Amino acid sequence: MEAERIIRVPTTGVFDFESLITNEKAKYVDKTDLLYQLCDDADQQLFISRPRRFGKSLMLSTLKAMFEGRRDLFRGLAIDKLPWEGWEHPTPVYSFTMASATGATYELFLEQLAKLVRGLCAEAGVPYSGQEYAPGQFEDFLKAAAAKSPTKKIVVLIDEYDEPVAKFLDDIASLNKVRSVLHDFYEKLKNNSGSIRFLLMTGVTKLTKLSVFSGMNHLKDRSMDRRFATLLGYTPDELDGALRENVEALGSRNGMDFAEAKAEILSWYDGYRFSPDSDERVCNPVSLGNALEAGKLKGYWETTGRATLIINRIERAGKLPEDLENVPADAFTLDVCDAETLPMESLLYQGGYLTIKDVICGDPKKEETDRYILAPPNHEVREALKRGYLSQVMGLKVNSFNTLVDRAKRQIASGDWKGYLYESLYGLYASVPPDWHIRDEAEAKRYFQLFSSMTGANPQPEVASMLGYADAVIETQANVFVFEFKYRRSAKAAIRQIRDRGYADKWIGGERPVTLIGINFNPKKRNIDIPAVEPA
Repeated sequence: MEAERIIRVPTTGVFDFESLITNEKAKYVDKTDLLYQLCDDADQQLFISRPRRFGKSLMLSTLKAMFEGRRDLFRGLAIDKLPWEGWEHPTPVYSFTMASATGATYELFLEQLAKLVRGLCAEAGVPYSGQEYAPGQFEDFLKAAAAKSPTKKIVVLIDEYDEPVAKFLDDIASLNKVRSVLHDFYEKLKNNSGSIRFLLMTGVTKLTKLSVFSGMNHLKDRSMDRRFATLLGYTPDELDGALRENVEALGSRNGMDFAEAKAEILSWYDGYRFSPDSDERVCNPVSLGNALEAGKLKGYWETTGRATLIINRIERAGKLPEDLENVPADAFTLDVCDAETLPMESLLYQGGYLTIKDVICGDPKKEETDRYILAPPNHEVREALKRGYLSQVMGLKVNSFNTLVDRAKRQIASGDWKGYLYESLYGLYASVPPDWHIRDEAEAKRYFQLFSSMTGANPQPEVASMLGYADAVIETQANVFVFEFKYRRSAKAAIRQIRDRGYADKWIGGERPVTLIGINFNPKKRNIDIPAVEPA
């Protein structure tokens, strides 16, 4: 967790609070006041989701030290001055990850889950019941451990709760059996809630909320709670404060002053907004830590592991997502992932590939009427999505795909729009896999939006005029380009529609020249015809 992000030691593979806080070369960003607030909540059975490599495991390690009363580790931190119960009345803590129960088969999953419970019994020094069914063993453990505790209560911290389910997303029959066992397993926590002082479950997604969590309807979700929007991750203020010397060192190494270095860091790693009720945004902690340690700004998140779940979902969908820069969503979409349908927006948001860009408020008395616009949080994620993921999904070698995108970027930067339209755009459409059928005008536009945003052109979709909506508009400092798409018709017909409906009228007469561009997708060729390009 980012209360304890460390800079001058390796940031990968170090998830133990004690190891970090006792390292003399480490730098610690103190957020123990937020952890105190989390634990002091009236509700003591909580859930928090965050993207991978965002410090969830380290957060649990810190909570464990707090509840065990390890005050020596917290000297000088905010919680040391607060009336924390753990200083006077430590409580036994049992912390484990469900990643240890991710067998490739249902039978192996059962074996590993039983092994996990046997380990908990050994740790607590309580008799192992010998039951074959892991949920029953788990309940015996909870009762025995609480009875043995000096406070007659225990703390339970569960990391990566969703890992066992993710293994079986392509095998619905096994998935349902696994979910049934996990439902029973987690339900024991609810049944024994009187013996549990504090429970926190964490994970990346909410894949199983509707089923697994139905047995735990008392669990309170703090994932989007405004109070904890900055609990995991670095804020811009923390770059100014605790991390300032590290930012200055990175800037010095790259010929930048502090302000320039901070701006570059925020562009690369900031932008994650975890609550629609707060404008606070945070940096990816692992990526920022790696950048400060290495003194170099680049994509680090992808090198720490890839979300194969998302890649597989896109492959099965047989098409690319909608415009990644303006993805519409509502509260329900962000809150739940159904394991059978796996809504793309939910996966990308919960996985950290999209974040809340804008909030469109509905009825102030009904939060569920709010609407959101999602977008990639920063340059690092944007590049990962547009290059690595999509090139892999489309079956291209990364270098080949990057060559296409880089050529298009150069053409746009130099004002060579004809080169972009007649060469690069044609090549990008040609890269669509043969078994991915562009069936209508909407899908043809979707690919254009994606390809163009990869180049940094950032087209605006569906721009309103008095008589309708232009399919896309690209504005640069020197030009305005108005696009219309057709499917199995002609590029000239697209130009006529732009003129007839006045799509370009609002820009005509301004300082920048306006160009009309008509594009027709020809399904027989599986590509676009030669675009029509005319001055307004």
